[in-house]
Amino acid sequence: MFDRLLFWLREKARLLFGENTTVSANVSYSMENAIILWAQMYDTGGPWCHGGKNALHSLKLAQSVASELARLTTLEMECIVSGSARADSINTMLQPFIADLRTPVEYGCALGGILFRPFLDAEGRIQIDAVQGDCFCPTRFDSSGRMTGAIFYDHLVRGNRIYTRLEDHEFSGSTYSITVKAFRSMTSADLGIEVPLTDVQEWAAISPHTEFSDVDRPLWGYFRVSSGNSTDRHSPLGVSVYAAAADTIHDTDEQYGRLLWEYDGGQLALDVDQTALRPDINGESVMPQREQRLYRNWLNGSSGSNGRNLYEVFAPALRDESYRRGMDAMLKRVEFQCGLAYGTLSDPQNVDKTAEEIRSSKQRSYTTVKDLQRALGNALTDLVYSISKLLDAQWNSGAAVSPPGDCNVTFDFDDSIISDPKERKQMYWGYVTAGKFPFWRYLVEFEGYSEDDAKAIAAEADAENRSPEALTFGGA
Repeated sequence: MFDRLLFWLREKARLLFGENTTVSANVSYSMENAIILWAQMYDTGGPWCHGGKNALHSLKLAQSVASELARLTTLEMECIVSGSARADSINTMLQPFIADLRTPVEYGCALGGILFRPFLDAEGRIQIDAVQGDCFCPTRFDSSGRMTGAIFYDHLVRGNRIYTRLEDHEFSGSTYSITVKAFRSMTSADLGIEVPLTDVQEWAAISPHTEFSDVDRPLWGYFRVSSGNSTDRHSPLGVSVYAAAADTIHDTDEQYGRLLWEYDGGQLALDVDQTALRPDINGESVMPQREQRLYRNWLNGSSGSNGRNLYEVFAPALRDESYRRGMDAMLKRVEFQCGLAYGTLSDPQNVDKTAEEIRSSKQRSYTTVKDLQRALGNALTDLVYSISKLLDAQWNSGAAVSPPGDCNVTFDFDDSIISDPKERKQMYWGYVTAGKFPFWRYLVEFEGYSEDDAKAIAAEADAENRSPEALTFGGA
């Protein structure tokens, strides 16, 4: 669908949105092919894994890389909106989305980005749509590389008719406009003819054109993987977290195929002379059904004193260890190219164990995750702003929503990626004993106490330490 949308916008933009439209697909052909490749690698392992019986078995490394980075990015993540009644209402509707954020972040890591877009449902409630990287088409960017225009699409099937909805979103100056059109076709290869939105019950309440004034950014949050783009250095779009490792992932799947073939070709077998097999009623040789791989038929009947034995064992020495070492080296290369610590995909028993090497490997993963967390924080901050603007529009129309107010967004990400939790706990206990860190904060962060309980325990301990019974003077 992504490639068809780009074709429609490149070839028929004026027919879709009028003669005076400035809508155009701001995606190069190389980026289009790259996004399609990244999606294939995530879904099925890659185009090299197609082709029936002779296709490669995929290790699904692309999916593993995206999943692991999404897990580390959202691990114990907290996002709180505070500052007013408006902030409290946004925080309430945002928390269920935050609780399930790992999956959208994984899709964003896989395809280079994902767009969080708030919208009003048929009941007037604000919902959040996570639009994947191959489900929208960027149309405009400003001079800083920020996306300011995009086309979103949706389609429904009613009998033998396909209905497609296109939404053109544009931010310009201080105005954000949305133009919506619906089309009906008999085939998915073409948009067909334009029809009113009211022809589709689910779209009947959508306004064909909406404008928001006094805004300073697009009304969405775009989570973009910020990494060098070797596919198109001039494209402001994000790139997949495994883009740099695409060829290495292909090579690793090839190596995995060799390993599987080694196991398959090296299975124990018995070469059996035809004369040693029991014939069936048709005179054909019969092998035990459950051991067809174990017994193999000789057709020349050359057993005997001058020929081969009735039975010969086929048990070649496996070369699996060599294949495993080669595959493990490739997995380490994938880890390096994707910004992961050694041992994440490769065998952790084969990872160098010097303290500096371990720290350097963890630091690489830490830096990658911190970059993703920063991008995610920016996207969620923009999402909160967008939700607030939708609430402003409802408030101005007389709806029963919270009044305008300040919205402060704070984030708390887990920071145990670079340091072992036990080592960190021991380090902070040393700070406590040295008087450099409050005891009650140690109890809250490492022992799970509430702030009030921790302060009470710390005060009690301090009182005991100051009591006369606790003082000792030289001598018994």
